[in-house]
Amino acid sequence: MQLLGLLRRELRSECRQWVDDGDISEDQGNRILARYGTRLDDDADSSLAYKVLVTVSLLFVGLAILLLVSANWDEIPRAVRMLGMIATTITLNLIGIRGYLKQGEGSGWLFLGGISYGASIMLIAQIYHLGEHFPDGLFYWALGVAPMAWLVRSRVLALLMLAVAFLWMGTQGQYTPPWAMVLFLGVAVAIALRAHSGGLLLVVIAVLVSWLNLLLGWAYGGGWGPDFEAGHLSLNMGLLALLYAFSHRAAQSEAHYLRRSGSLVGLWALRGYLLLLVMLSFSEFSEGYLHELVGLADPGLWAGLLAALLASAWVVVGRLGSTGPRLLVMLLPFVLLGIHAFGGRGAGPGDFTWLFVVAVNLLALLTAIVLIQEGLKRGLTQYFYSGIVLILLLALMRYLDLFGDYLGAAAMFLVAAAVLYGAARFWRRQQGLETQAAKGGCAGEEQS
Repeated sequence: MQLLGLLRRELRSECRQWVDDGDISEDQGNRILARYGTRLDDDADSSLAYKVLVTVSLLFVGLAILLLVSANWDEIPRAVRMLGMIATTITLNLIGIRGYLKQGEGSGWLFLGGISYGASIMLIAQIYHLGEHFPDGLFYWALGVAPMAWLVRSRVLALLMLAVAFLWMGTQGQYTPPWAMVLFLGVAVAIALRAHSGGLLLVVIAVLVSWLNLLLGWAYGGGWGPDFEAGHLSLNMGLLALLYAFSHRAAQSEAHYLRRSGSLVGLWALRGYLLLLVMLSFSEFSEGYLHELVGLADPGLWAGLLAALLASAWVVVGRLGSTGPRLLVMLLPFVLLGIHAFGGRGAGPGDFTWLFVVAVNLLALLTAIVLIQEGLKRGLTQYFYSGIVLILLLALMRYLDLFGDYLGAAAMFLVAAAVLYGAARFWRRQQGLETQAAKGGCAGEEQS
């Protein structure tokens, strides 16, 4: 079981109190906390909070300087403007490098130097009217921050680089495919692994998914610009399966940061999967999705199929996850082929839409049941409440959408009520068994 940083900090505080009160020994406290990747003397959260506050304060300092310069921009000679921005950037980076070499710190100054570097590019380009393609400035800004971030293994600089690169990707992506994004993603992954940063790894995964969707948009646009089609859903089906495999593989790692990031990736992949099911449970949305598919020639099919096949191979070879989700991942390539083969424009999707929507609603209901069962068995509250919320959403949507007329909506309500009542009875029986086991253990201790 993995806990978020806030919950780990609370657990660490409680364990320290137990040790101070004499309830447990220090060794026992460390053994308990070791299950969650922390120790009694761990102060990583406080140091992280300090770094965040210092970085934000330096950001405000940089913004204040830029505002002061901008207010008197026209009165400052052109040469002074250019040399002043260059000198400021060099000075801030030299202070940061000096602090890193002497004390292993200085990321805040380098972060401020990175912002100054980007401002210098924009302002010097404005002074001398260099180029009219705005994304170029963002690209060279991110490119200049990347080497410094890699050398000092700074998560803050890596996040600045990714933020600027993401803006470049969004703006440049309207003109040409942003292939150079792979460079920034590679640098960020290297920094995340070297700095043991699970949070940075999560940001990289989110940016990677966005980049792949943009590239698929260019495949649909045919060289004239990105075009977002229904096949993007097929791609994201495969990516969700791949993220599921990654989360379970990371959960087996000995590195705590990988286990924590895997837990969060698995949770968000689950939420993405549930969101996809909810959207496809509407007949209008499903009909539009099936109508827009280009059959077996759809590039979204082959992109999603590649991701699904990689995920299937991963879960089979590594025996990742439980049997049910593993089977769903292995069946996903055949599901994608079936959807694109029978649901394309030329296949007359009218009758197939009805069958597709019914299958999605049944799959969503089955998913909710499995989530509730897994949550009760393994004590995972996020699974349990995800299943409950999914059932409530399905019932509410069927009431509003009246899928299958009034009788269909009434049947959905009855099924939802039966599932929830069954879950409550199962929970009560489990609580009874635990109570009996605890009484039996106490009786055995009294007899001994």
